[in-house]
Amino acid sequence: MNQVRYYRKYQRTHSKQNEQNIAPTIDLSIAQAAGILALAFATGILSGCLLKRLR
Repeated sequence: MNQVRYYRKYQRTHSKQNEQNIAPTIDLSIAQAAGILALAFATGILSGCLLKRLR
């Protein structure tokens, strides 16, 4: 019993990074990403309509 190995229930999916190698990341859910995409699309549509009227 002295040599019982410890096994993880879930495997590690990523290795630990050094604090110096931390890159800035943004964690978004699918709903948030879809909302940002819809907002950008709507802004583009409105901008296109305004530019078309000014001509």
